[in-house]
Amino acid sequence: MKKYILILVSLFSLAGCSLKEELMSSSRSEDFYTNTAQCQTGINACYNLIRSQLGGQNFWFVTDCQTDCMIMNASTFYNATLNFSPSRPAIASTIWKYSYMGVMRANAMIAAIENCRQKGGCTEAEAREMTCETIVLRAFFYYLLTCTFGDVPFYTDVVTEENRDRIASLPRMSANDTRNYLINELLEIALPVDMGGRGLMPLKRTYDQPVNNRMNGAIALMIAAKMALWNERWDDAVRAVSALETGCGYGEFAANPEAFGKTYPLTDIPFSRKYTPESILEISNTFEPYGVQQTGYIAVVSTPSKGRSTVEGEEEEDYEITDIYGGMAIPELGTAARISTSARPTTWYFETVLSYDSPDLRGGEYSADATTARGGSGNLAWRWSGFDRDDTERLPENRSVRWFKSGSSATASTFNKLSRPWLGNKFWCPGMYYTLDSNNPKFFRFADALLMKSEAYLRLGNVDQAAAYLNITRVRAGLDKISMASVGGNEEAFMEEIRLERARELFGEFQRKFDLVRWGIWYERTLQYNDGMYLPDFIRPFHRYLPIPAEQITYSHGALDNNEYME
Repeated sequence: MKKYILILVSLFSLAGCSLKEELMSSSRSEDFYTNTAQCQTGINACYNLIRSQLGGQNFWFVTDCQTDCMIMNASTFYNATLNFSPSRPAIASTIWKYSYMGVMRANAMIAAIENCRQKGGCTEAEAREMTCETIVLRAFFYYLLTCTFGDVPFYTDVVTEENRDRIASLPRMSANDTRNYLINELLEIALPVDMGGRGLMPLKRTYDQPVNNRMNGAIALMIAAKMALWNERWDDAVRAVSALETGCGYGEFAANPEAFGKTYPLTDIPFSRKYTPESILEISNTFEPYGVQQTGYIAVVSTPSKGRSTVEGEEEEDYEITDIYGGMAIPELGTAARISTSARPTTWYFETVLSYDSPDLRGGEYSADATTARGGSGNLAWRWSGFDRDDTERLPENRSVRWFKSGSSATASTFNKLSRPWLGNKFWCPGMYYTLDSNNPKFFRFADALLMKSEAYLRLGNVDQAAAYLNITRVRAGLDKISMASVGGNEEAFMEEIRLERARELFGEFQRKFDLVRWGIWYERTLQYNDGMYLPDFIRPFHRYLPIPAEQITYSHGALDNNEYME
């Protein structure tokens, strides 16, 4: 009987497919995973590897700051400025390591669950549910790998002492082939029977299970739809999203877009609003003083600047205990937050995509000279409701809508409608302590699925349905409906409207770079519109994908390469 390699310590790392790890302990999986609870424990270990990649700010820097929409003007944030290489891979090392650890664990657990079922340790139904969940986990890891590295090694074997050298030397496999395998697998288990699947998974959302948040059928369908767009399997993308609409109970809004905003309001989109009905996948965080603390970091690099001072003789800066952010007092943000250099929108984004005067409700709660909150998603913030920085009384009648400043000092310049705004309340964490961001970033939302369906319909030539699905999110945001006639009957012009709508709707939600790369326009768009201080000096066409860390090339015995980075 073969021995399965079990991961028992955090240092146990699948370094690419090279299996660099030192084998700390091994045992027969059939001797350990003997019941449902034990199998579930093995599956749970996979979830920690998702948090290891997405829990901080660096993955967000890759997906959103390396784009046409957002800049980061801090030279030390290498993942945001493209200042990395195979020998200094930054977040690439984390994604590669933990995703392949996840793949290896998932493969092992699929085999272990089947062995448990055969020996009567779990029922057929329990085994099916756990196996499907693990298949989705594996697909999610490969989704991250193919989006960030392109062609990568692919395998579904259980790693054993006998095959580890072979798996360690696997070369890159076509990302399209990897995605095709996973699309077929996900649609088989998640699509209802009447849509060609086997209906093996419950179609639950994050909202349906906030306490026991698991990978499920809804996430399976989102991954399948995204991969289908990459592979131009337009019909499968439509099928996957249609199953989300009906199977998950999200509802169908193409014929009545006005109802979408009533069911799923824009005010639910900020990351501080947790487990909202529109969410399909949230990255769960929590902070309890002297209790559970599982936090992120995005709010630290997306909140208006806060006062700081340098203590003589100290290397680190001392952050003031104050509720003054961007030159005004905002009590709900608290006094203890420590804010780093904040990401900001590109000039193209705040002048063209979401300008101050735009009627789009996503542009900012107090944009377009609004004197009360507009009920939007809070992408940007030129102004906010707060107190004068010198107001010590903080009487309710003294609170008013004010322009932010470029910094928190008394001499900082005051914004106007042409100024580069701060990122908006979509990203802020009220009452944040130090750098412990307890928000739940939205990774997959229903609006994303609707826009994917619009794109798929356009590519299938069904322009009426493409417009209908595009208009669902536009109408919610207060924009006029659009049609093919609105763009002169030009398909590419309509596709550009979809691109712009995704930039507005999904701003800062881990999608932009992947979209631009998938459309084949990442380098041109980012070079043209990203006007940050550092990224324009580093950007090259090969940066559309991250480099495989140099050490992984060595461990693969030459099977892997970074040839593009060597040119």
